[in-house]
Amino acid sequence: MKGTFWQITDIHWDHQYSTDGDRAKMCHKNYNPTIASHIGVYGDYLCDSPWPLVRSAIQAMVEIKSNPDFVLWTGDNVPHTNDPEPDYSVIFATIANITTELKTAFPDTIPILPVLGNHDAYPKDDYPVAKAEFYGQYLTKGGWSLVLPKDAQEEFKQGGYYGYDLPSGVTVLVVNTNLYYAFNQLGVGIADPCGQFAWLRSKLQQAKNKDSKVIVTAHAPPGYFERFAVVPFFNASYNTAYVNLLTEFGEVIMAQIYGHEHTDTFRLFSGPSARQQSVGFLAPSITPWQAAAKFGGTAINPSLRLYLYNKRTLLDYNQYHLNLTKLDYTVLKRELVKDSGAKYFIDSSNVTEETVPTWELYYQASKVYNVTALDYNNMAKLYEKLKADNSLFQKYYLMNSAGYNHGPCDPWCKMNQLCAIANIHVADLMHCMTQSDVHDSIKEGPYKNINFQGKSSFHLYPNGSSNFLIALVALSMILMVVLAITLAIMLVLLVVRKKQPLQAQRILPITDLTLNHRGKKYSQLV
Repeated sequence: MKGTFWQITDIHWDHQYSTDGDRAKMCHKNYNPTIASHIGVYGDYLCDSPWPLVRSAIQAMVEIKSNPDFVLWTGDNVPHTNDPEPDYSVIFATIANITTELKTAFPDTIPILPVLGNHDAYPKDDYPVAKAEFYGQYLTKGGWSLVLPKDAQEEFKQGGYYGYDLPSGVTVLVVNTNLYYAFNQLGVGIADPCGQFAWLRSKLQQAKNKDSKVIVTAHAPPGYFERFAVVPFFNASYNTAYVNLLTEFGEVIMAQIYGHEHTDTFRLFSGPSARQQSVGFLAPSITPWQAAAKFGGTAINPSLRLYLYNKRTLLDYNQYHLNLTKLDYTVLKRELVKDSGAKYFIDSSNVTEETVPTWELYYQASKVYNVTALDYNNMAKLYEKLKADNSLFQKYYLMNSAGYNHGPCDPWCKMNQLCAIANIHVADLMHCMTQSDVHDSIKEGPYKNINFQGKSSFHLYPNGSSNFLIALVALSMILMVVLAITLAIMLVLLVVRKKQPLQAQRILPITDLTLNHRGKKYSQLV
């Protein structure tokens, strides 16, 4: 028996978005009346999502498939802003609004399974490792107690993770990979933050004992960004532990489902035997925002994904998108309204039927890739085709940005993509970027005279990235000089002080031992 489920990810709703805004300032309100603005009601490639885009996406999900088996909502709901950075009042209000919108759109019988993203914390990326009261706030203030059953809520309080058993016998394991994220320093040095590794191993072992399948889902994937394969998403030790665990139980994993990158791609998890293989699928975002181009960021056409599966195998998916370049950006009358307990948002109830955007079927995976299912064997064969057939690869590359065309992928770009897909471990990625057949294939064109042997991927980046490295080295040298001068001054002061008469010293009591982080007390973060 076949079933379906939706994935919606990386919404990044910005309640400050305005069609009168400034693209250089994330489409926030422009107070300079001399600057003309032609920003779309449903979004702009230089900005995060306006409310009409969020609402139209959820409405499209219902119109296309109103009775899926469940909805995966894979995190990152607030904008990429620092003016100021969204605090917990904004985060919880944002999550509560989207929860209400999803719950209202779908029947009560459809499970909505939320996942924490790295931007769903304040400061962003920082998730404490042992605070049940912290994670409980997403249930109460974020409204997730309305969509999760009691047993899932109790698990969630332990660290933002939980399991959900489907009637089909498949179990969805929601993992909080933000605990392992490279920019989350709150858990560094802890072998198993929040006990999540032990919990995940237990759940995977249970599935193995029952000969059932699981879907592992999280916000951030392990491994590297395929458009800029330089730094792994996880801290190195966590990356190794997580990948090894999933590889060990590959035989019970139907699929891994992630967001975070905003791009459309996949990952091959392979071990010594065929029983230790699985595939990770990364879905493109709702937000069209173009991340920093020098770090591989690209604009995206807002996207939704509908998966087809049975109790053993992920079979297919339909990728839908909203092509912003095709929209008629009619400036509609808008008004700001205030939702109960939430921040301001743009009310799109006055959008007429003629101006409602159409979410199109962009592609069907089985057809465009000519595969019969989305299991490891089929996806591994596809990977080999992508290596050999540049025409197919360029088609994949356009789909990687959900149809936003910013030119072909050159050999260097292609190596990043291919190495990231099949090499999740740090050492494997480095080998691919320096010594593999994928690396050898780029020794044509502008890269044929570069000696890659034995160098790290960071040093290999041409042009802009090498300039960044030079700047980093220069800054390090300046800091060393400043440190040397400071030490010299301290030494002089110490010598002078020794020549003065000895005076009684009084030790002042320590009155506040509260740890601080980025200017915030930890007690203020929960």
